[in-house]
Amino acid sequence: MAVSVFLLVTVTIAYFMMICKSSEADLISKVCTTARNPSLCNQVLRSDPRSKGSDLAGLGAIIVEKGKDAVKAATNVIKSIPPVGRAKGGVTDTCIELFTDAVDYLNDCKQNLRSRDRDALRRNASGALVGVETCDDGFTEDGGVEPPEAARADRRAEDIIQVLLVIASLSPL
Repeated sequence: MAVSVFLLVTVTIAYFMMICKSSEADLISKVCTTARNPSLCNQVLRSDPRSKGSDLAGLGAIIVEKGKDAVKAATNVIKSIPPVGRAKGGVTDTCIELFTDAVDYLNDCKQNLRSRDRDALRRNASGALVGVETCDDGFTEDGGVEPPEAARADRRAEDIIQVLLVIASLSPL
């Protein structure tokens, strides 16, 4: 009898652990399948141990942090562009300003996640994304070309920030 009870308890616990594990994976999958770059989204979220067991707000907090890191990395790439390669009219200075604003928007997103304010999260994530995208546009205006290393860094930041818009679109936060 004791063996039967022990077996029943063990099977029940194993079943609930499987359900919890699959719901974690399902939430990350749900977010990342609708992201612009599902592969990057999965890599960013699954590589962070905090994502295990996180709700949407927890995943959003991870994305905010990784988005800020990506914007700061893009800023460093822009700063490293030699003056000869810089587009006329101070495009790099404008990009640095836009990236600073993007980090500010992402800081606001962190607060929006805490307060579970989806509309404000959507607005602030959009502001951060537009800032990074506008940098790209500055290089390509008037037939210019964005340096490849800047394009890669900008695109990574854009793709990570875009995941916040996916999170904001899912209900509830």
